Amino acid sequence: MSHLLSWLKLVLTQPIMKHTEFGEVADYIFNVFRKPPMDDYDLPAWIRPSTGELCLDLAEDGPETKFEFPWWNVNIPRLANVSLDAPDSEDIIISSLSEDQYHELCFQPSIAWFQSFQVSNEHPVEPGIFRSNSQYGTCVKITEPLILPEVELCWSWGWNQDGVGELLSNAWRRYDSRRTSALELALYLSFRPYEIQKVWLAQANRVFAELEEVAHVEVYVCVDDVQFILRIADIRHIPEGYLFVCPPRDFRTSIEPQVHLCQWPTCPAYWSLDPSGAARLSTEDARDLGFPAIHIETRMFGYSWDRSVYEGLRRFHAGKGFNPDSGEVARQLGYPLYEVLRDRVPFSAREVERLSCEEQDPEHCRELGHFL
Repeated sequence: MSHLLSWLKLVLTQPIMKHTEFGEVADYIFNVFRKPPMDDYDLPAWIRPSTGELCLDLAEDGPETKFEFPWWNVNIPRLANVSLDAPDSEDIIISSLSEDQYHELCFQPSIAWFQSFQVSNEHPVEPGIFRSNSQYGTCVKITEPLILPEVELCWSWGWNQDGVGELLSNAWRRYDSRRTSALELALYLSFRPYEIQKVWLAQANRVFAELEEVAHVEVYVCVDDVQFILRIADIRHIPEGYLFVCPPRDFRTSIEPQVHLCQWPTCPAYWSLDPSGAARLSTEDARDLGFPAIHIETRMFGYSWDRSVYEGLRRFHAGKGFNPDSGEVARQLGYPLYEVLRDRVPFSAREVERLSCEEQDPEHCRELGHFL
């Protein structure tokens, strides 16, 4: 049985405590031990896995006393008087959930794998389906872009930063150099929650059938969030001058509002001694005058799933009367169909755990075009 359907048999048929009860337990553990009780939603001890009931027998923490609580933001029904061992329990679970509920369950924290990639700044990016290759540090886009809702791009900055700057008449922003120490700006192209993932999960097995992909489905990533980050990381003395940052619209590669292919423009930012910005300092001149380098990077974020989850989707869709290798589910739910790209070109995209580049590998930064 698939991983998710196995979880559902436990969640739907056992008296696992409610989220409010879980919160009370978490608060109790925090008050006793004075440290956060959860790490990636693991609750140490005191939940008996065989029943899902709270157990207050004190014991040393260890694998045998740990139970990963499914911290799911999905309302799912409880099934009374259904045995885990009943031969028709899976059919009952399938009939009790809608397609939308099951798809939402698939991208809850205990099921979906969060993925983060640093991408070459020379490559245009957008949300979609990608195939990653960790051995060679590359990704390749698998599907044609979807027509998605219009999203407004705007610069954002950290809560402790005065990142607003001064908005000029040409939509550029000007920053006094004395206020750029440790400045970080981010441009987000995000479609959370769930829009792209639902479209993908409804037809992933159809795409795999077209690609004749069987063995490595876990390397396919549904990217729903793209970020462009600009940072002045040097905290030493910065000469008097000005930093100019381009408007978000310059990242668009199309004037169509529902086309979301974006890329760093030729000149996203520059230093100048002139408050009007008319006289741009070259990279070399800015460095010679003591201005710090402008560091830029591109990030893609998304989710991937284990083969067992896709197998669970196949069995769920088949149990609902659909052909999993067709577009029937997507059409039923009113979703657009993904079209597989014929010309697929790999580009540099390294899997990373940290949310921002620490510039500890200059060669890596040069390879991805991180410095202006």
